[in-house]
Amino acid sequence: MQEILNEISLSLFYIVIIAILIENLVNEKYKKYIDVFLGLTVSMVLVAPIIEKTDYLKFEFEKSLQRIENEFNQQGVYSSEIYRQALIQEYKSRLKDDIEDNVKDKCGKEIHIVEINIYENMDSPDFGKAYEVIIEGEYDNKVVEIISNKYRVRKDKIYFQKLR
Repeated sequence: MQEILNEISLSLFYIVIIAILIENLVNEKYKKYIDVFLGLTVSMVLVAPIIEKTDYLKFEFEKSLQRIENEFNQQGVYSSEIYRQALIQEYKSRLKDDIEDNVKDKCGKEIHIVEINIYENMDSPDFGKAYEVIIEGEYDNKVVEIISNKYRVRKDKIYFQKLR
């Protein structure tokens, strides 16, 4: 609790210093807007540390997840296979985004990955490793080198698909 109070008091100290500076430097016709902004800022400073430190929101989120999972179980919708497939799809999506961002950062070229195939056997040491990538566009050797070196995809398994 003391940690929260220290955080709030330090933040309020900075806001008071900024408010004093603004009051002396800002034109009178903008004063009402500044007051509203400072009021909102003070409110957020007071509430943010309390919300961050509380487990209430986390508890409510977990309770909601548990309720949804129980409903799925009752309806026979939930299965470990559906959960596994959802995890794999999410992983593929993030891997695809990571490859696209990495290529853009390294060579400045924007690419669009049409499909990415990974090893899906969770018991395998290769799980999650990409083994085939299909990219929309013309062949680009720099892109192939980046994907091959960083993600260990064989060069002959990186395909380019013509734009339609």
